[in-house]
Amino acid sequence: MFKIWYKIGQVLAVFGGGMLGGLGRYGVDQWLSGVNSLAGTMTVNLLGCFLLTFTIYGLDLNLDLPEWEILGIGTGLVGAFTTFSTFALHFVENIVQHPVGAVIFLIVNLVGGFACVFLGYLATVQLERRRRG
Repeated sequence: MFKIWYKIGQVLAVFGGGMLGGLGRYGVDQWLSGVNSLAGTMTVNLLGCFLLTFTIYGLDLNLDLPEWEILGIGTGLVGAFTTFSTFALHFVENIVQHPVGAVIFLIVNLVGGFACVFLGYLATVQLERRRRG
């Protein structure tokens, strides 16, 4: 019986995190709507790369959070916040009319994403150093 409630808790954590992540995604889009839709997609994807790395390596390893919290933050919140499908759609929509801009968008997302993952990892290393004193 405990296992069923545990699984329900995990599903609810992903659901709650997904709801907050989706709202955050919408908020960033609204905030950057004056710039363009590519800026919103790029911002959430780069921030998401940092946050997911920080969540998995920083929070989980340094704070020993329960699995349901990691699922809620990582899969739910960050998963709903970032958007690969919108990234791919923006690239395909722009490749014909704005090929240079579309390739720059692609490169910034890919290279920037890896850089943000690395920065998230460095932030967790720094957190671990401070924790150890």
